[in-house]
Amino acid sequence: MNLSPDHQLNHQAGLDIDKQLGYIDASSTYSRLIVDTKPHHVNQSLDRGLRILELFSRQVHTLTAKEVADRLGIAPTTLYPFLHTLVAHGYLEINGHKEYRLGLKFLERVGEIHQVYDVRSVARRELVTLSRAVEANARLAVLYGNEVLYLEQEEGGPTANVILKEVVGLRVPSYCTALGKVLLAYLPPHDLDHVLSTIVFEKVTDKTITSLRQLRHALERVRESGYALELEELQVGGGCVAAPIHRASGQVVAAISTSFVASRAHGDELQRIVTAVQTTADDISRQLGYLLPIRTGKAG
Repeated sequence: MNLSPDHQLNHQAGLDIDKQLGYIDASSTYSRLIVDTKPHHVNQSLDRGLRILELFSRQVHTLTAKEVADRLGIAPTTLYPFLHTLVAHGYLEINGHKEYRLGLKFLERVGEIHQVYDVRSVARRELVTLSRAVEANARLAVLYGNEVLYLEQEEGGPTANVILKEVVGLRVPSYCTALGKVLLAYLPPHDLDHVLSTIVFEKVTDKTITSLRQLRHALERVRESGYALELEELQVGGGCVAAPIHRASGQVVAAISTSFVASRAHGDELQRIVTAVQTTADDISRQLGYLLPIRTGKAG
C-alpha cells in the first residue's frame, strides 16, 4: 500500500460525509463494517428486509402486505415472516387497517446519528483553537468499519507542518494511525475482537505495525495513557497524537488528532502537543455532557 502520492491520498476526499454518516450505526461504539458488495456475500433474507423498509418514503407512508408483496414481486405468504420480524424489532408498525408504516425505532436510531453531527458541530470550533496552538493540522474522525474516516480538518496556518492534505472523506487504516488506535482502544472487548478479525495488516513504512500482537499491545498503552502517539507508521517523516471524545454516557464516539513532522516528537515539545490534544478532546467531551475523570501521566 502506497499512500504518499497526492492523487491516491485525495482519491476519496470528495465523498459526501453526510451520506457516509447515514451508514453509521451509532447504537454501537463502532460503525458497521462497510465492504465492497459481492453477490455471494449478500444475505438474501436481510436484503429483502431492507428492501421492504426502502419502499416507505415521504410520499408513501403506509402499505398493506399485498402492496408490499406486489412492489417486491413476491407472494404475501413469503412476505409475512419479514413483516412480523420488522414489527417485533420496532422498525415497522401496523395500524388497525392492517397497514404497515415505519416504526419509532428509526427515531431512536436517528437520535444516535444526530449525536455524531453534534460532535462535528462542537469539534469544529475547538479544532481551530488546537491547530493554531500547536501550528499543525487538527482533525476529527470516527471508526468506519476497520478504517478511520476523517470528518473535519482545520489547517494550522501557513507555518503548519503539513503531512496529509485534503483528508476530509478520506479513509485510512486504523492499525497504523493515532486516531485509529484511539478509536479501537475504547471499543468493548467483543466489538474490538470483531473489528480486529477483519484487519489485513500491510507494511506501509518500516515502522508500521504488522501483527495483531503488536496492535493489541499498542491499544493497551493507549488505554493507560489516554492518548495515542504514532510516528512514521503511516508516512515517513510524519507524526500524530490523538485523543478520544466521549459523549455523556462515556462512550467514545470520535477522536481528534494533530499531525506534525516526526522531529517535533521529543521532550517538552511532545508533551506540549499531547497536552493540547487531550485538553481539546476533554473540552469537546465536556460540551457533550461527559463528566471527566482525573487524568494522570505524561507523554512518553
